[in-house]
Amino acid sequence: MIKRLFSALCAITIIFLSSAKAQTPEANKDKYEIFRMRLKYEMMYYSGDATVKGSHLPMERRYVSGGKLVGYWADATWWQGHYVAVLATEYYLKKLHGENTASTLEELRLALATYNRLDSEAEACWGCDTFKTLNGFYIRDDMDDSSLPFFPLVDRIHGDYRHCGDVTSTSNTPSQDQAWGTYLGLALTLKLVDDSAICNDARQIARRMVKSMQYTSPKGRTSWQVVNPVNGNVEQIEGDIKWLKYGHAKVGTLLSGEDMNFDRSGNAYWRSMWDVVQNNVFISKTGNFRWYGIMALTTVMNDEGRGSGQCYDWLVKKCYSLADKRPDLKQPILFPHLPLINVVLYGYNGKKADPADVYVQLLNIAPTRGAGTYTLNDSTVRTPAPWHTLSLFCPWHDKSTGDFNMIDYMLLYNLYCIVYQEHLPEYEMFWRN
Repeated sequence: MIKRLFSALCAITIIFLSSAKAQTPEANKDKYEIFRMRLKYEMMYYSGDATVKGSHLPMERRYVSGGKLVGYWADATWWQGHYVAVLATEYYLKKLHGENTASTLEELRLALATYNRLDSEAEACWGCDTFKTLNGFYIRDDMDDSSLPFFPLVDRIHGDYRHCGDVTSTSNTPSQDQAWGTYLGLALTLKLVDDSAICNDARQIARRMVKSMQYTSPKGRTSWQVVNPVNGNVEQIEGDIKWLKYGHAKVGTLLSGEDMNFDRSGNAYWRSMWDVVQNNVFISKTGNFRWYGIMALTTVMNDEGRGSGQCYDWLVKKCYSLADKRPDLKQPILFPHLPLINVVLYGYNGKKADPADVYVQLLNIAPTRGAGTYTLNDSTVRTPAPWHTLSLFCPWHDKSTGDFNMIDYMLLYNLYCIVYQEHLPEYEMFWRN
């Protein structure tokens, strides 16, 4: 164990001693390949069978605690959606280059099937061993120390699955923030992947995910809340979801192809409420958590914010405004992937595109061995900003330690290549600026 821990600590330390010397497209491509292989073979159990417990689910980070190296999965389905987005964009780029897409396509199939495993096994966590129907009520992870043999560097696994068996627990249950990242991945899959079975899986996952937030009581009252079907506990109250329910219904309809407008009463009111929330992002009292949900929903809906004319323009404006609102995060643009996802999904016919340099600089400065934080001689050492927090996608997590999964880099790199580097006619104004 000591030898294993020493090796892991050395690997983490290299992250911080490695400078981002290379400033070339080739170097950024090399970084992508390093991060992909590390994710697939060190930070995930790639079993090749998504029905196997704990497999095909990305680790968030590895960190040292109590002299042991811990693998952390407790918010795994949030990362799963972004991982699916990486695979969909990677598939598209490989296809453009005439490369073999089979391995990426299989990995995407397994990543989507993992949602089904987490769904079919959820009820068993609260004592119902016979329920296996896919209904959108899922667990966020199924990771515990039984998976340790598949992670030679890790001494302990931290997942919310440890709460399974506690029939009163409210942990490891679905919530709308898990859906936000998933919508992004599913939307890119439906746009960029030409495999009918995979696209059908994506549509069904979207349908079930939105349905899981729509509850009909025994007396027939409809409401937007997450209710545990085993014990009837309300896992996420209506007050949490209702402000964004127009967005959830709209996105669910777009992705699933089915009408997901669960509660038509007061439809105009909730559309008006969405307009207020969307165009006054700072109205959210919970800060960045809500900001990301509003922005992600807007991205997939292609819903132009007030006065913008184009959703992309609104997103860019808000992403810079949010960065100005939080200078402590040291990001020039917050959520930099969202405007690019929108233009990949819907194209762009506006007058001004964000220059490529915004993304080139982010990619260039990413540490060659990945981002992370560690403690040395009672001092906290971080990789240089803006790669100094858990992820560019959730930069307010600046207290997280260890080395991170770099899914943010991988998705941003693929999106940058599609929009700025491939010289596709539909993105001419981006690569010519």
